[in-house]
Amino acid sequence: MTQIVLLSLVMTLVVNGVLHAEPSIGADGRRVLVGSTAFDIVPAQSVSIENELYLLSSDKPDRWAKGTHLKGCLSKVTALPDCLVPGSVVVKLPDGTVLERNKDYLLDERWAALARVDSGRIAKDTQVLISYRIGQMRLDQIQLDPHGKPALVQGEPRKTSPQPPALLPGHTAFANIFMPYHATNVEDWQLFRIGRPFPEPDKAEMQRRASFIPKTLAKLRAGREVRIVTWGDSVTAGGDASPGRAFPELFTSRLQARFPSATIVLTNAGIGATNTSQRLPHLPDQVLLHRPDLVTIEFINDMGFPDAVMRRNYVQAFSQIRASGAEVILITPHFAMPEMMGRAHERGPETRPNVQLLRILANENTVALADVSKRWEHLESEGLPYITLLDNGINHPNDQGHELFVKELLTFFPSP
Repeated sequence: MTQIVLLSLVMTLVVNGVLHAEPSIGADGRRVLVGSTAFDIVPAQSVSIENELYLLSSDKPDRWAKGTHLKGCLSKVTALPDCLVPGSVVVKLPDGTVLERNKDYLLDERWAALARVDSGRIAKDTQVLISYRIGQMRLDQIQLDPHGKPALVQGEPRKTSPQPPALLPGHTAFANIFMPYHATNVEDWQLFRIGRPFPEPDKAEMQRRASFIPKTLAKLRAGREVRIVTWGDSVTAGGDASPGRAFPELFTSRLQARFPSATIVLTNAGIGATNTSQRLPHLPDQVLLHRPDLVTIEFINDMGFPDAVMRRNYVQAFSQIRASGAEVILITPHFAMPEMMGRAHERGPETRPNVQLLRILANENTVALADVSKRWEHLESEGLPYITLLDNGINHPNDQGHELFVKELLTFFPSP
């Protein structure tokens, strides 16, 4: 039987009387130690792509927005940051002539974006052949057998959203080891001890949350029609989620299953690359025109706004939505790529000032708060680097990431 025990503020695991301390890293940075057992970690892999045909843009590369992006470094449609192996790009004319970087073409290695140089040897209508290598991420896992003996199971290398390997029969997951693009060593931040799942609210807390949306809940329980409008940016719009797996659709379908006699009508008012300053003037025609009973608000794109702008936009939005007779659930945003979070790597607590401001605004205005950020923050305690839930490596959750939104939203709707 597996039991989690807290000793001297250090998480340890007891399996059949065998005590396991936290995994640590060997002096060479290439071994992970579990007690007296050492595991050699395979460096992150890469894949070679040869002689892909491209017609290069003349626009100077600008992150994911401009330039010609290498197809092997795309998630679905967006360039994956840092996926390209530095120094691996070779650009050739059709006759085999090798071209020169900065003379014939520009290259942004971080975003795998290229552009032709007007004074160079690539004419506007000339296609070029490009060879390069793409990095792959991996989640390896240390598992313990029924007697407490550790084993290392290597995960499947993936371009984005790597998953932990399947459990060996009778084994218990102990820790994940994250190998990001191009990693050759293991650093402390790459070790993720697997702890308890997210603490779901109890019945009393769910009743408290339900008190913020009494009219919507009453309609659901009475089997009436309920209109829900999800207002937000590309995440609400669906981003890189699979069809039907974005949180608005999944949330309403789960809600319909919970209240089968009700009729739930969803209007998804998510528009990519927008924020509340752009969208607030259109709230009447894009949201309120649909006569919603409930409006959810999600804008990760607001995280760079000054306090005054945040306060103005959200207070006005709350006021207009409530004046229409609708109720509101405000959603705190998920985690984004490290540089958008102000951090060096893919772990650590929530530190964005505007997330805390959203919590304050919800409290000051007595608005329901679906604190999705807390669920993403907790991923580290569950053994998962949050970047593995970002399909585009920037700010679009994968299906698993959208599931966290759904779980949080449903806590406001206790079962009948």
